[in-house]
Amino acid sequence: MVRPNERTTPEGPTLRGRTGYEAPLSLCSARRAGRKAKDLLALAGHSGKVLAALPDTIYLSTRGGEVFWVSLEKSPLHRRCIRVSLLPKVAPGEEYFWQSPGMTFSGGSFIDFRAAREWNPFVSGVRKSTSPAGLWACLRRLLGVLDLLGVREDMGRTISLGRVLAEGGTLPAFPPASLMGRVQDMALALAHACLDQDLHSVARMGKEMIGLGPGLTPSGDDFLGGLFFAARSLHRAFAEDFPWDENAVIELLDWAKTRTHPISHTIFSDLALGHGPEPLHDLVGGLLDGEGFDPILEAALRLTAIGHSSGWDLLSGAVTGMMMAKKSTMRRSCS
Repeated sequence: MVRPNERTTPEGPTLRGRTGYEAPLSLCSARRAGRKAKDLLALAGHSGKVLAALPDTIYLSTRGGEVFWVSLEKSPLHRRCIRVSLLPKVAPGEEYFWQSPGMTFSGGSFIDFRAAREWNPFVSGVRKSTSPAGLWACLRRLLGVLDLLGVREDMGRTISLGRVLAEGGTLPAFPPASLMGRVQDMALALAHACLDQDLHSVARMGKEMIGLGPGLTPSGDDFLGGLFFAARSLHRAFAEDFPWDENAVIELLDWAKTRTHPISHTIFSDLALGHGPEPLHDLVGGLLDGEGFDPILEAALRLTAIGHSSGWDLLSGAVTGMMMAKKSTMRRSCS
């Protein structure tokens, strides 16, 4: 079947784009698409450009500045993610446009969406079959197991600080030149603010974490995003026990917009608003819903597989945010 603007040649299909170019057509098929990505593509006249092209992920930006991405099937699901069977060959700055049933790139690649199924995460804490005390007990166990894994990357080492604050003991010492050596005091201050359920202070101090570390998604952004994801999830599940300061969080997101990479700001904002990768939803949802320990640990380990250190950064932020459960547990036990 020949699609509009496409003709068949002895060498195979070619595509004639809006500007009249002709190029060999590289085909791949979308398998899953997050709801946000599908909504963006549904906009009339949708088009944009390639922000970054990595070995396993292509980041795209719409004309309006919205970011979404195309990843291989092994990548975690996300509301902004399109998972494909084969990653198209594109270059940063290359243009794309949507013409049903697919997405066409100016270099000739094409993603067919006819077989794509929509993905939406389970909303963490909806069933809420646990209590703050049960959650705290499971979190302490999880911190102990994760600390035994000997994390070596970036903000993931905050897990060791969390275990000491939860169980007692001597705080670890980090090499002064390492990322954790530079931010240990700040990480401790954020953890103590979570123990006090002081989200306003978390948002205020969190400014020092924005943009901290190398890469498209700096470790500081991922850590703080995981923390806010956990805090919002706790509030959604137990509004009477866990405060949420929407104004402070929105103010931080606005402040951070020009102080980190656009891709990282999009991911950070999504996390703060309760949208993250599938393993993070499974981890926090499992803790809130009182699932068995094994599925919770399995979700945590799947989370650590994201990126070079992003997964560990997200995980350490999430368990730090979950430490808010201690105060609610103590308050209920005294009432």
